Amino acid sequence: MSIPMYKKIQQDLFNMIASGQLREGDRIPSESELVEQYYVSAITAKNALNSLADRGLITRVRGKGSFVSKSPYSISRTDTNDRPISIGAIFPSVSSLIDQTYMMYLNELCQKNNYRLYSCCSQENVRTEKELLNQYIKSGVQGTILFPVVTEMNSPMITRLIHGSETAPPYPLVFIDRYLENTGGSYIISDNRQGSRLAADYLLNAVGEQIAILHFPLCNSTVTERYDSFRAAFTSSGIPFTPKNDCMIDDLRLLDKSNENRIEYIMASILQHLRKYNQLQGLFCANAEIAQIAYYAVIQMKRTPGVDFEIVSFDPPYLPGVHFIQQDYRTMVQHAIDLLFAQIQGDFTVVQTRIPTSFIYMDAQPTHTQSLRYLIKGPNQTF
Repeated sequence: MSIPMYKKIQQDLFNMIASGQLREGDRIPSESELVEQYYVSAITAKNALNSLADRGLITRVRGKGSFVSKSPYSISRTDTNDRPISIGAIFPSVSSLIDQTYMMYLNELCQKNNYRLYSCCSQENVRTEKELLNQYIKSGVQGTILFPVVTEMNSPMITRLIHGSETAPPYPLVFIDRYLENTGGSYIISDNRQGSRLAADYLLNAVGEQIAILHFPLCNSTVTERYDSFRAAFTSSGIPFTPKNDCMIDDLRLLDKSNENRIEYIMASILQHLRKYNQLQGLFCANAEIAQIAYYAVIQMKRTPGVDFEIVSFDPPYLPGVHFIQQDYRTMVQHAIDLLFAQIQGDFTVVQTRIPTSFIYMDAQPTHTQSLRYLIKGPNQTF
């Protein structure tokens, strides 16, 4: 879905401000620089800058240029009747640490901004997700932060909500953590590609090509981006990516967390791969749950994580010797709330922001001390 070039420029600059890449007082590219960068006319570049200036995001100073004037969301946080803004949140589950972390920050930041928060769980069911969205809209909830169930079944409905129709205006909606590719909606996610590349580069430097990625089927944007970036690291290093380097736990039934035998099946898949390719010396686990199971699979193979076998997890599994990629959940939630508020105020500029991740190194020994330090100091600290 193409957009006018002035909106494309406006969106790119807005993203740079929203993500913190451009901060208050920083200089914005000039009209002539934008003309050269985007191959557009001077009037197109001028319209983009004027639009940002009209919204109070930049200040244009004759003879000097344009500068970021303030945070894109530093305006009133209540509606015109001084009633609290009402925000909905829909998550696929409430059982994982990730979901609980998101909800903790949502509650904290909504209270801070005097927003009324309504949160529900879709249980990874697309029909439930649709019903919750419709219920929020009918109840007057002004916008929703959605951690979506990933299936093409819900795309048409959500696309109509995002873009509006002949009978209804757009509904404020922001994806968090993952997104539906064909909807053209706004999202705030971790930079999965950057995080996966950090993991791949560490493993390639530590043990060379004898590494593999453990992952579920590529059924959502998050897993796909992490997998693609891991493979790209091999290409960049001139190393062939072979079946040895790819351990996909490919039984879709294992995605059902109510399956009583789920952990045993995952363990069996990992052990089968490790035994088939016993020369492997490292694993990148696409999520913390797989990392926790892989840890014990490696031990069954008479290896010691962090000593003679390397494991890197996306998200912390809280295990000795298992390094991990840390997501900045608080920043993601803050950006999602701010972006949703902008939509509630009538600004439906599409914003698609990726928040950088960081690599956290965990010693194999001492086993409990460093994990305890991490839990106490929090996810934004390194050692």
